[in-house]
This record gives sequence, C-alpha cells and structure tokens, in this order.
Amino acid sequence: MDLTGAVRRQPLRVGPRWSHVLGVRVGRPGMSAPDAGWVIGSPRQARRMVASGVWGRSWLITPVALALVLSGCTPDPLDQKRSASAEVLEAVVPDDEPGCSAAVAIDGDVVWAQARGLADVDTGAPLETSTPIHIASVGKQFTAMAVLMLAEQGALSVEDSPADHLDGLPPWTEDLTLNDLMHHTSGIAEFLEVPLSDFGPPPLNNGDILEFVRTSPNAQPGTPGTWSYSNTNYTLLADIIAEVTGVEFDEWMQANVFTPLELEARIGPQTPSDPIGYEAVGEGFLVAEPFVWDVVGPGFVTMTPSELARWGDQLRAPSLVSDDTLDDALSDGVPVGDGWSYGPGLLVAEDGTLVHDGAGAGHETNFGVSDDRHTTIAISCNHDGLHLPTVLEDLAAVWID
Repeated sequence: MDLTGAVRRQPLRVGPRWSHVLGVRVGRPGMSAPDAGWVIGSPRQARRMVASGVWGRSWLITPVALALVLSGCTPDPLDQKRSASAEVLEAVVPDDEPGCSAAVAIDGDVVWAQARGLADVDTGAPLETSTPIHIASVGKQFTAMAVLMLAEQGALSVEDSPADHLDGLPPWTEDLTLNDLMHHTSGIAEFLEVPLSDFGPPPLNNGDILEFVRTSPNAQPGTPGTWSYSNTNYTLLADIIAEVTGVEFDEWMQANVFTPLELEARIGPQTPSDPIGYEAVGEGFLVAEPFVWDVVGPGFVTMTPSELARWGDQLRAPSLVSDDTLDDALSDGVPVGDGWSYGPGLLVAEDGTLVHDGAGAGHETNFGVSDDRHTTIAISCNHDGLHLPTVLEDLAAVWID
C-alpha cells in the first residue's frame, strides 16, 4: 500500500499536455485505453469509458449546447465547458459506486465543481463537492512552499545541509542540501519500502523515520545527485520546518499557509467523517486498508478539490513568497526525463505546465496547472479504480485552449 502512489512510478504518455509523467499503478486488473494506450483500474469502468467515447476526445458538444445552436441562440462558452466537464465525470463515475470530485479554477476562482458517487457505499452517503479527500503526495507542494517561505525570511537556506538543523544525523548527510531533499536527489531510502518491523510500534511517525535515518546503515542506498523519489525526503523537510520555527509542522502550516489564504485544509490522520477509501477488485470494490502511520511532510493533507484548485493560483500570483523566489524554484528542478523536471513538490514541464499525483488507502488525487498558470484542475476519488491522468487530460482538453 502506497502513501503517495509514487513508489512504483514510471513515465506515461497518455496525452500531449499533462498525463504522461503521472504515476501508473502496477499489478491491478485493467484494460488498455484504445487511444491513450494505457490502463485504468476496473474492467467494468474501462468498458464504460470506451463505450462513452471518453478517450481521445478533444472537445465535447453537449445536448444542451446543440439545442441552443439549433435554436439560433449563442451558447455561453463557460456553460458549454461546464456541461462538457460534467459529461467527462458522468461517463466514468456512476452514482452507486465510490466516487470522484473535481474542480476547475481560473485565476483562483472556482468556475466549475462537481462530485459523483458515494463517500460510503454501506450507508449510501454521497460524495459531495464539500467533502474533503486525502490528497496524498499532492500535498508535497505545501511542504516545499513552507521551505521557500522560510528561506526568503532568512530562517534557513535551501543550500543548508539537513545536518545543520537536525541533530544526530550521520556524516554523509553533511554533503546533502535541502534542495536535494526537495528534489529527491538525496539518495535517502524510501521509508515505505522499509519493513514496518524495522521501526517502533505503530503508528509509524516522523520521529521513527528520523531515527531510522540517524542509525540505520541502510538509510542511504541511492546515489546523491541522482533523482529517486523518496517520501523520506519530505518527512525530513517537515522535521526541519518544525525545528527552525519551534512550532509543530501541522500547526505552522495552518497558521502560515492555509489560514492566510483562507484555505480549508487539514494535516494529519484520517477521521471518521472522511470518505471511506476503496480498492477496485475485479468487478467491484473492497474497503482499503487504512494508513498505519501518522507521517507529515510528504502528504497527509485533506481538502476538497475546490480548495486545491483555488490554491493553484499561488503558482501564478504568489502571496506567500515573491515572484522571483517561486520562479527560481520552479526553474531549478532536477531533470526526470521526457522534458520534465522535479521542482518544489511539483513536476514541471518545459512549457511551464505543473502536475503532481498522489494515492494511498484507496484515495487518489491528480492536480495540474496550465502552462500559462491561469487554469488549475484538481480531481480526487475515494477509490483507485480509474486512471485519473486520463480523466485529468479530458478535463484539460475542455478548459485549456
């Protein structure tokens, strides 16, 4: 089970704009998309997407829009896009199964949001646009933004060594920088690939992971300077933020990131009011195993797609850091292949497009910002039965010229 969906990552080429670097899930039953050439999680949903013509579509003409054209009325372009977006979601998310919620924001204003399906199959509780969903690794960008904020304030430098801020780290960490952690070039082991028995009693937390880095001879199996995705990097960044500020990571983020932006978001474990996570198995779904850790930094952020889409405007017109600080961070990423680089918790395309995905405990999220940074799209599901990059690409085809 992945916290982020990034452990078994490999390049994708689902579409021309956003989807080709997002994570593909390994070992799930599925079928090939006839146009995209990739896999979604459930054969039943695959048949539904093929039958509805979702793949390969660059524009959708809804029945309402067609009626307006035939009647001589000029359809409103925004209403057309909303209707087309609703068709994308309706084609892949039935009302009586675990659901998905999606939103689009332009310059920070949500212009479309819709949810379909169930938050809890047993009770029949619907998934709504107001339902917060765990966004997993998509939350890395918040941790990275906090590092940039503190760097701009002079509390730290991205060229600092982790050992400058965390006591007891082994000598080899002295040659690393915070940029290495942010860009996944530290060579530090992925804690999700370490047996839980190597840590303390559950739930696994940041302190357990820090102690692993301090004491284990297996803590750095990779090569520094080489990109290798590891959630451990971002647990250490969260530890450093707490150490530098003297405030618990989740409290500092709430006071300095979410509250100033009037974003409703929560850092921490899932609660009973959160939607149930489901895994696609054959023709149906099973309740996913919950997280067995309480780890902050690499994820563990819960929010609605509408709030996440609103956040995207910080990547166009930042108020938490200067334009120069953000531009430098986004242009200083490490190459990961196919013209993409990994920057401050985000994958950055050559044209400026930004994306990230995340998954865990039956929840999945895809996030993307257009190359001109004006349009943000976010989609979250409480199941793993869809190939979300394909859905994100279809929504992008509707909203981005």
